[in-house]
Amino acid sequence: MEVKTTDLPGIGKKYSMTTVSGKHIVVLLHLTGNREIYYFDDPDDDPLTTVQFSDEESRKLGAILLGVDYQPVADDRMDLLLKSVRIEWLRIEPSSQLLGKTIAESQIRKMTGYTIIGIDRGGIIIGSPDISEVITAGDVLMAIGSREQIKALEDLCR
Repeated sequence: MEVKTTDLPGIGKKYSMTTVSGKHIVVLLHLTGNREIYYFDDPDDDPLTTVQFSDEESRKLGAILLGVDYQPVADDRMDLLLKSVRIEWLRIEPSSQLLGKTIAESQIRKMTGYTIIGIDRGGIIIGSPDISEVITAGDVLMAIGSREQIKALEDLCR
């Protein structure tokens, strides 16, 4: 599947794609953080549906689509992915060196190779957290990376 990206000066970015069934989807990501999704039968016609999301709504929807709290079992590609990549849930202990740092300050990706894709904070899921999100004691980080890299991340969380 090909996604075409277009810069829209003063507005943001436009992402266009054609689904497997031949439908067309356009996402406008505004500089404000708001998003608009347009769904077309034919890109030359008016959209069948338009949906607008705030930045927060977009992040929540993105987390759902990413599978932050539910991962359906897929086909052979999932097996191949799981052989090389892991999604881990690790609790931040009160003694963790990550405590009180933002995701950016913690440099988790640089130090471990893992990427934080979600945070469970007392039952509230923060999907695709911003790099300015501060890590607190008891947070459960959802991270994705290779099987070989997990030990370094576990050490940081303790």
